[in-house]
Amino acid sequence: MNRRTLKDSSARHAEAAIKSVIALEKQVWKAAQQRDLVGFRRLVPADAVMIFQSGVVPQPDYVTTMLERTISHYELRNMRGFMPAPGTVILIYEATRAGSFRGESFPAGSVIESTTWVLRDGGWVAVLNQETPVAGKK
Repeated sequence: MNRRTLKDSSARHAEAAIKSVIALEKQVWKAAQQRDLVGFRRLVPADAVMIFQSGVVPQPDYVTTMLERTISHYELRNMRGFMPAPGTVILIYEATRAGSFRGESFPAGSVIESTTWVLRDGGWVAVLNQETPVAGKK
């Protein structure tokens, strides 16, 4: 194989991995909305961390409080990803979500979501998610 063939093969592999991970990211949102503890844990391992506007939430804490969280609606837009290293995909996209946690509404407006997925034991898992508010967008 020449360098161009290897580069093309690598790009196709990255594209396929990103496409797979985007589908998994959507499954995480669905599991969170449906309060599907088993599905959520399958995609988001115990050592994962979520960084919300309210603070840093380790996966065990999120799962423990999952029944106190209601996601009534969400919309994911402009989802894209890149593969900075073999076995790692980082997704970036915009999300709008409505819901509440312990009776308090989520902050209004859109957020930029970033999720880092790693290939572990033959499957992709989300190990870090961060949301950043988008100023002036609802």
